[in-house]
Amino acid sequence: MTAAQRIQVRLSECRQKLNELLGVESRSAAQDAELESLTAEVAKLEPEFRAALAAEPDPEVTPAPDAESRDYADLLSRANLGTAVSAAIECRAVDGAEGELQQHHNLPVGMIPLDLLADPAPVETRAVTPLPASVQASQQEIVPAVFATGDAAYLQVPQRTVPAGDAVYPTLTTRPTVGGPHVDSTDVPETTGAFSSDLLQPGRLQASYIYRRSDAARFPMMAESLRSALGMGLSEKVDAQLIAQIVADVARIDAVAAQETFGAYRQRLVYDRIDGRYARREGDLRVLIGSSSLAHVSAQYRGNNADDSALDSLRRLSSGVEVSAHVPAAANNLQDAIVRRGMRQDAVVAMWQGVEIIDDPYSKSGEGEREITAVLLAAFKVTRGDGFARVQLRIGA
Repeated sequence: MTAAQRIQVRLSECRQKLNELLGVESRSAAQDAELESLTAEVAKLEPEFRAALAAEPDPEVTPAPDAESRDYADLLSRANLGTAVSAAIECRAVDGAEGELQQHHNLPVGMIPLDLLADPAPVETRAVTPLPASVQASQQEIVPAVFATGDAAYLQVPQRTVPAGDAVYPTLTTRPTVGGPHVDSTDVPETTGAFSSDLLQPGRLQASYIYRRSDAARFPMMAESLRSALGMGLSEKVDAQLIAQIVADVARIDAVAAQETFGAYRQRLVYDRIDGRYARREGDLRVLIGSSSLAHVSAQYRGNNADDSALDSLRRLSSGVEVSAHVPAAANNLQDAIVRRGMRQDAVVAMWQGVEIIDDPYSKSGEGEREITAVLLAAFKVTRGDGFARVQLRIGA
């Protein structure tokens, strides 16, 4: 048993005991002390479990490291994103680790390897970026814009790099029929295997900034800040498109007639989602909700005198509850929630190698402006819908 599995077993035991204690109407002092102790233990074990899980290779996603993988990781650690971006903008070849990475992926001048970007994806704007009102020689470090990223990582959806051509993701959709046990010569009929296949074609994600040359001369690091924002904007768009794809591909479980309660949240988001195959225990689930749902679930309590909300309970039971800015907004007191069941490859984000950075000093040169554009090719698909549940919540009367 691995370290992560040992911690997960202990977490399951703690959560089971916590649920038993929470079901006691009038707890004794000893039970209250045990409740407090178990809550503290769960809080301590959660980061340990995540760390142990991160330290283990995923046999379904991550291959065992070999000499070539170690050499590539070393090359990546020596490469500098700023150097690669500058070379791409100036349309010149680059030497050193950055050049070796380009050659490794057979990328032309002006393209940046995806692995050099911490978060790839776009936000699009056409307006000229204005200069701040106060620009002085004592200008401090630029505070970047705030982006909503991390949904794909939280939902354990792999981001696959596609070198060229369309991407095909086949999935075996039938399990074998197992006969027996037989002690005679009874024939066991064969199972006809069936596959589904998803063909993903690249779609263009693109964002650009237009800024004045005179402003860039007065505002140090303006262009670099805009380039960084383009990369983060692309990352945010990747997460937004993934959530939109889940909403499109996964059938919705409609809301019940009554407003959600403490017990209803636990039942509909956790216990109804455990089937013994995609999810065997509460800890196999991850919940993603919108901000309106968060406000409602956090206000539903176990009882009139209880201090634990439905949100507290969901976080103790599952592997997490997070808020996404990309979940569709609430309408008529209804909002979707997404429940991830297990960590198998049930969806994919395919990204074609290379983010193209285009610096255009010519198109608007007569107006003293230039445009920076970032382009990423990507596609999204839920390959196995049972790995997710889309639950419609009723968050108001």
